[in-house]
Amino acid sequence: MMSTPGIKKQLIVVGDTDALIAILHEEDKSHQKAVETVAKLLQHDAQTVFPLTTITETITTLIRKLKRSDIAAKIVERITDGSLSIENTDVDLLKEALKVFDPKGSKKKTVFDALVVATAKKLNTDVIFSMDDWYSKLGFTLAANLT
Repeated sequence: MMSTPGIKKQLIVVGDTDALIAILHEEDKSHQKAVETVAKLLQHDAQTVFPLTTITETITTLIRKLKRSDIAAKIVERITDGSLSIENTDVDLLKEALKVFDPKGSKKKTVFDALVVATAKKLNTDVIFSMDDWYSKLGFTLAANLT
């Protein structure tokens, strides 16, 4: 894609479940860091996109693990009013994700995380909004580390 002189390409950031929960759940240990990261993203005029699977994982985690259906309802509201950018997931994206997913690896590195990676590749970005350093080890920049 050719770039037009004088026009800056918008920064696209792919969001992970831990970041979305940290933003909305004030008791989350990473809440303050997430709020600071959002401020950075606003300074960069970044567009944050969440894979569809991140949204479903987030809602499920909020309801089942954290017992916070009230926060899950806020996410549903934001989806319904169009204020959350969501990227579809399909079989091709899943196949791309499975290239980095290791079923015998850490239980904390899920197929959902691999789908975040595949979405970032699809959207041609190297910035991921997550608290998980694993993404850095794969060559991505964590949104919190943007300058």
